[in-house]
This record gives sequence, C-alpha cells and structure tokens, in this order.
Amino acid sequence: MKVLLTSGSLNDSEKKGVVMKSFFKPLGRQSGFTLVELMVVVAIIGLLSAVAIPNFKKYQAKSKISEAKLQLSAAYTAEQSFFSDFNMYHNCLPYMGFDPGQETPNRYYAIGFAAKTAVNGNAYTAAINSGLDTAGCDNGTTAVSGSTVAGTRSANNANFFAAGKGTGGVIATVVGWVAGSALGDQSSTSLMTFTISAGGAISGDFSAADSSSLLDINHNKVLRNVRNGY
Repeated sequence: MKVLLTSGSLNDSEKKGVVMKSFFKPLGRQSGFTLVELMVVVAIIGLLSAVAIPNFKKYQAKSKISEAKLQLSAAYTAEQSFFSDFNMYHNCLPYMGFDPGQETPNRYYAIGFAAKTAVNGNAYTAAINSGLDTAGCDNGTTAVSGSTVAGTRSANNANFFAAGKGTGGVIATVVGWVAGSALGDQSSTSLMTFTISAGGAISGDFSAADSSSLLDINHNKVLRNVRNGY
C-alpha cells in the first residue's frame, strides 16, 4: 500500500502515524485456524487411522500366507516324486526331499502331518522291493519332529516341522497347529491319499491354534485356505 504524503498538509507526528498504520494494517488482515477447525482436522485424522491401521494389519497377515502356499507346494511335489518311485505316499518327508526344518527361524507356519501313521504292510513291502530304505523311511507310528536349528538337517523320518516365528507371542510349535492332516493307509487306489497342513499365528487377533491361519493340500493338488487367521 502506497501512502502519498504532501507537504503542508500533515505535521511530522501525523506523518509517522500514517506510515505506521500503513505498515501494520496488512498484518491485521492475516487469518489462522480456529480451535474448532483444528479439532475437526484431528477428528478426521483419527477416523482415517481407525480405518487404515486394521486394514494394514490384515495386509501384513495376508502377505505371510504366501509362505504356507510355497511350503505346501514343495511338500506336494516331494510326495508325488516319492509315489512315482514306490507307488505309495508316506510321511517320512525329509527322506522325500522336503525339509523345511532348516528354515525354522524364518517360518511363521508349522507344516506336516499331525501324527505318524503306518501304511499298509503289503504296500510297504512292495516299496522295499522297489528300493525303499527302511532306515530312512520306517513304518512306525512314533511321531518325529524336524530340526529347529538353522542349517541342521532333520531326521529322514520326520513328519512335523514347527514354526520359529509368530505373532502376539504365540508360535506354532506343536502338532495341534496342523489339524486335518492325514495319510491314507495305501492299501488300495482309493486309499492312496494324503493331506498335508500348514498352520501359523500371523495375526495377534487370531493367535490360538483353533482360530489361526490354516491351509492344506492333498494328493489331487487341491490347495485349500481352511481359515484365514486374520
């Protein structure tokens, strides 16, 4: 704002007053946020956080499911390779070439069979005649857990592999996390079946074994998401 000062019309004191007013007047016109406006902004941020944070947690949990799918796919491949050699399925997973025990510290999911089940005696004898090593793949019913130490190979006849990571202080370390897994007795074509399960705590809101994430795959390569667990 320009102020035109003419000589003779204003004295020195009046001139100074006009200049000061012209300097401070623009400052007086500046505006800010009122308290109500600030409170509305805070409320909006809180609302967005309430919606975004749970969705972010679900996204994090969902991303972990890919681990279970990869592990189940590898177990399926091992079982089918074993079947092509011995015309039956079994639960000696490391003997087949599937040993996730060495990766335990990096896994959220326990995987395998909940119980060690013996197969039909005739089917097992036929497998021995085809070259099956009974020391590496026995036909006993005593459950064997895989290694939980990184870089340490599991026993050949292991049927269950515990997880090493979890959520909410809960880690899938016992066979209860792979409920629904089963091995057919291999005595006939209809009973030459298997279902391998993978279960893990991937969300703090669903950290119990009966509510956590659970997936499985069977001899027909049907992969099921039994429970989301998030």
